[in-house]
Amino acid sequence: MVRPLRSLPHPEALRDHLAEVYGLPFTGCTLLRSLVNDVYRVTAPAGSFVLKLYAADGRQLPEILWETGLSDQLTTAGIGVPVVQPLADGTMAGVLDAPEGDRPYVLTSFVDGTKPQPPFTDDLYRAFGELLARFHDATDGFTSPHPRRPAELAHRLDEPLAAILPLVDAPDAELLRELADGVRENVADGLSWGMCHGDVSLDNVLLTGDGLTLHDFDLSAEGYRASDFTGVATTPHWEAFRRGYTTVRPIPAADLAAVDWLMVVGSIVNLRFHLVAKPMFRGTESRTEGWADAELNHLRTAARHLLL
Repeated sequence: MVRPLRSLPHPEALRDHLAEVYGLPFTGCTLLRSLVNDVYRVTAPAGSFVLKLYAADGRQLPEILWETGLSDQLTTAGIGVPVVQPLADGTMAGVLDAPEGDRPYVLTSFVDGTKPQPPFTDDLYRAFGELLARFHDATDGFTSPHPRRPAELAHRLDEPLAAILPLVDAPDAELLRELADGVRENVADGLSWGMCHGDVSLDNVLLTGDGLTLHDFDLSAEGYRASDFTGVATTPHWEAFRRGYTTVRPIPAADLAAVDWLMVVGSIVNLRFHLVAKPMFRGTESRTEGWADAELNHLRTAARHLLL
């Protein structure tokens, strides 16, 4: 048999597997979305859960256990996050034997909430900023016996850059090299370092009766804390977000000065996804969907602003 790159388990078979390993009477299993990972809603008489089934060539089980430990610490600190459901044997993550290899998975509580919808308000972003600051406070000092690679520049800049340079034309390649040099000069020791969510946007927030809940820690790792500001700093509500954040903890001036350069890092990471990773399972035609062009345009604009 030719080894597949990725597979989708039959929902009923997956439901039965989960019922066995969790010891819960699951009655349904529905695929919600499939991109980097597969996400399912799993139902039982007592309520619903969300299953995240990780790709075989992505994070391995020890890294996933690091993530569940982070979620547990956030829950203990009173941060609104989905609660991890342990397997019947007490472990916090399982492994599915799939044709392409072992696929870790985690089951969490289903959060009954809604995604924020436009028009967005300063009040929403002020609450969002406060939530992120509470996340940063709650994760200060977090440790785990399991590994998670820090989001240092070698991981977040050098490796993505090497992957995308052969895929862009010569002028853009030179521009990316110059921006990367600027990042290395301007993102240095002295910036706040600690746990980062890794994908701070309203896509990872739900509105509930108890306030905002924070989701998706797949990209969480130790890194430059200011990188968590890059997803909101370009919105019209950045000032409101900062006001909310600083009601809980201050933002050092050096961190604010580094945000534009860390945006460059984020765009280079995103560009690798759209030019290299996504075409592996969506095909090279996905490069023409506009996402890669948008990231390149962001980087060209950043170069005009930063490379003076």
